[in-house]
Amino acid sequence: MRKLILVFCVALTALSCSQFSNSPTSKAWHNMNAKFNASIDANDYFDWAIHKIDSSRIEDFTAPLPILYRIDSNETMVSKPELDEVIRLTSLVAERHSNSKYLDGSYLLLGKARLFKGDFINASEVFKYVNSNHKSEEYRNKALIWLMRTYLETGDLNKTDEVSKAIVGLDLSKKDKADFFEVKAAFHQQKGEMALAAVFLEEALKTMKKSTRKARAHFIVGQLYADLQRGSLARKNWKAVVKNKPTYDLEFNAGIELLMLGSSLGANANANFLKMLEDRKNVDLKDKIYFKMAESKAENGNYQSAIKDYSKSIQLATNKTQKAGAYLQIAEIYYSKLQQYEMASKYYDSTLFNMNERSLNFKEISEKANSLADFVKYQNVLHMEDSLQALAVMNPLALESKVEKMLKEEEEEKLRLSIEAEKLAQEQSNKAISGNSGSSNPNKWFFYDQVSLTRSRATFIRTWGDRPLEDDWRRRHKEIGSISFKIEKGIVGQDDVEVDQEAALNEKEQARKMAELESQKQAMLSKIPDTPQKLAQSKRRQEEAYYQLGKIYRLQFNEIDNAQKTFTTLLQKFPNTDYEQEVLYFLALMADNKNTNPYKTALISKFPLSTYARQLKRGSVEINADTESNAERDYAVLYAEFKNGNVAAALEKAEKGLYDYTGTSLEDKFAMLRIMLLAKTDKTTNYRIALMDFMRSYPSSNLLPQVSGMLSTLSKNK
Repeated sequence: MRKLILVFCVALTALSCSQFSNSPTSKAWHNMNAKFNASIDANDYFDWAIHKIDSSRIEDFTAPLPILYRIDSNETMVSKPELDEVIRLTSLVAERHSNSKYLDGSYLLLGKARLFKGDFINASEVFKYVNSNHKSEEYRNKALIWLMRTYLETGDLNKTDEVSKAIVGLDLSKKDKADFFEVKAAFHQQKGEMALAAVFLEEALKTMKKSTRKARAHFIVGQLYADLQRGSLARKNWKAVVKNKPTYDLEFNAGIELLMLGSSLGANANANFLKMLEDRKNVDLKDKIYFKMAESKAENGNYQSAIKDYSKSIQLATNKTQKAGAYLQIAEIYYSKLQQYEMASKYYDSTLFNMNERSLNFKEISEKANSLADFVKYQNVLHMEDSLQALAVMNPLALESKVEKMLKEEEEEKLRLSIEAEKLAQEQSNKAISGNSGSSNPNKWFFYDQVSLTRSRATFIRTWGDRPLEDDWRRRHKEIGSISFKIEKGIVGQDDVEVDQEAALNEKEQARKMAELESQKQAMLSKIPDTPQKLAQSKRRQEEAYYQLGKIYRLQFNEIDNAQKTFTTLLQKFPNTDYEQEVLYFLALMADNKNTNPYKTALISKFPLSTYARQLKRGSVEINADTESNAERDYAVLYAEFKNGNVAAALEKAEKGLYDYTGTSLEDKFAMLRIMLLAKTDKTTNYRIALMDFMRSYPSSNLLPQVSGMLSTLSKNK
């Protein structure tokens, strides 16, 4: 009987502990197990994972800090074991304790762990599930905020905005308000709306607790207001940084920003920077101090001095992020201030080499670097062809002399750069020696200073060789009074052998240099366009360079004046250029009067059927019912001519109709009929051009597949 009662009690207990039961006993049992076997550990693992990610990240104070760093799988890899454990533990709660009160929190933590692993699709599904299926309003709100963060990470700004609008009317807790406004601020920062980003981040600060996170937010708000020329608000936030448990870097950079803000003329700021450089506690921060010194000088127009300080920052920097920031600033000075595009291109390349690809402005800088590389390439082509064409008109003797002179100047320039590079390397080496062994002391006697002795001995050996310490050590032949004689050492006649060997080596080296010079001279002479064919090729390269430079000025640099000058020069030097249509189109768009200007008139009169002419006309004509009716009537007449085989008459009407009815619903049909008529003529080139023009002009036309097939057939039969 007792056994039966015991079995019954055990069975009753087991049934009451089922995760599908809502009994108090079952809930209490599953709450206890969910909390102590999974939930607490999962939260601890997640906190530690985030701490590891934050600790491994290097803040880039050379640029505005991102409000929320983009989740980079390369960075979060450091916390993969912890995030995997979070996923395992939170999954246990869902599988074994589905009736516990910790289920909502576990699901939310599961989504966050997937988000930081870069699994955005599954993370968004988890957050959607929590928002749709769980009773707790608090966790539904949290899930929406994290869903908004997930969409922001994927770059889907439309969905981010939709979720944001859904959250606005919700009753959020203080912590959730801070999280929501922070994500909202990051959303506006990513869109480039810095004023809104500052406003929303300030809202987030109102409900944040004192912490490093709050100190960082104050610093970023200060940066945003400084960029908006709101100095007083920037100062207020930078002062608040030190009151909220900042890291040393945050406190240091906030102090520097305040220093620069308070010294607009730069003189006082520079003196303070020099004091900071001498302060022993800033020995590891000299790269950042030099960076800010350079920034202050650049703001006051002292660009060359700023470049020197940025270069010092690069030399002293211990991480690629700091180097990338300094390289970028030098590139910007050469690009926008000094207009030295070749130098700017080199520094943009160095920036990209050191920059994190997930940085907010990486794509923009990459595009600018590519544009500059193309610009420099075409500018060099232009200069090279100008020089070669100038050489082509010289007489042979003068030409040879000129080429030799150019090569010698080039060699001298290489030697000068080599000496400068060696000098710089020596200076850096000396700094390294000084840093490791102590620098030479000007108050210390020379022969007691081992650093100075070592340097001087190395310099002596490099210049004179390793000579014994004796009188008249500079001379090969010693003199006593008026009698000169050789100091005989070693084998008799050895000095004469050495002299002969040295002379032979010198003669061999001179012969090698002469042969190399001759080879270079012949290589350069072969490039000179001294025949009509070579000259035509040279001019063709120039024509292409002018065209590409004009487009880069207009489309990449947005320098209207330079673009106009370049395109105008192209038309003057090459009046029959193949790029005339497009160049006239660009010049017409850049003209002060868009409706009436000589470029628009020339384009429409010379190339009425071109895409560019129709584009200009399309923007200036008014289409009404009468126009459409006339187009239908003329198209019917044209089609009848086509069916009757009157190719010449029909082609003339098609071209007139294509121009007259630009902008109507039948424009693509006129173009198509013209193509079909050209196919019946022997004008294969015009036929191909018309096909390509149709593909470019009517991308949404129903006739596009047919035209694409005709173009493919033509290409195969070529």
